[in-house]
Amino acid sequence: MWYKRYGWNSNPFSVKCSTELVGFDKEKDALLNYVSAGDMCIVVGEPGAGKTSLLKWVKQQMSLLHKGIYLNAEDISDQFSLRKHVGKPLLRKRVLMLDEAHQCDDVFMKDMKAMWDTNVLKSVVIAQIGNKMDYPESFTNRVGGRIIRLSGMDVEKAKELIRMRSRGNNQFSDDVISLIVDDAKHNPRKILENCEIICMNLEPGKITAEATRQVLAKKRADMLLDMQTPEEIRLPDNLMPINDKALAGYSPMQKRMVILLLEGNRTAKQVAEILNTTEGSVGKQLSSLAEKQVVFIVNNRRPKVYGLTPEFKGSLN
Repeated sequence: MWYKRYGWNSNPFSVKCSTELVGFDKEKDALLNYVSAGDMCIVVGEPGAGKTSLLKWVKQQMSLLHKGIYLNAEDISDQFSLRKHVGKPLLRKRVLMLDEAHQCDDVFMKDMKAMWDTNVLKSVVIAQIGNKMDYPESFTNRVGGRIIRLSGMDVEKAKELIRMRSRGNNQFSDDVISLIVDDAKHNPRKILENCEIICMNLEPGKITAEATRQVLAKKRADMLLDMQTPEEIRLPDNLMPINDKALAGYSPMQKRMVILLLEGNRTAKQVAEILNTTEGSVGKQLSSLAEKQVVFIVNNRRPKVYGLTPEFKGSLN
């Protein structure tokens, strides 16, 4: 693997959620204060800004008197019961961290609010994409002004992040890091993705500013090949009806993705555009579906193309 050339045992720039946070000191203090006070609050940020990492960090900080509960709304199935999942707050008070909250329906949000009103939940922290608060008024009234907005990562914080991830083997000069941050538009996840792409394409000791410009320019050119918005899907008649039992236990979003991939193989970006969600959200769901052997990577060339496994596709009819 490419990272072994650099002396790393694994990919140090993996974008999988990490609680090793850089540059969120004020946000961490504010969140802990809200939780301690028993408040509801909202964390707002674009995909890759660090919302999930921040929520999972808060969960780690829970004392013995509290039980932190992390939920991703995209993984919630139709049969999910929040009350059963949370349980009764006997000795340990429950604190709920709800990720991708914009995916929840009004019924779920009202139920969560009622559980907070009756002290089943001591505190609620939700994370969402975008500034639009499309929730029931009774919920937003309880949140009030307790909104934490995650801004982009500046160059100095990016240097700190890269040094931490590099494990004492930093390959990037300050000039190169500035190029990486500028191309990523200060998004932490994209900064890490750029570091990975550069290391994959260049040899140790060869990561110069000019070589970095060339790698990033090629990356942007490759992305342009996938810019065309796919047409709205129309399923062939022979794919219907679908065996409902085969989709039991999957979240609503996962079901929509399965139905979409029945029409044909697609990239994560194409799926996100059709479902009107983010590429990051789709990526998480594709990883989950791949673990369940529902989808597989048809083409590893960037951008990766995904399709349904023949075994799972056969179980749908």
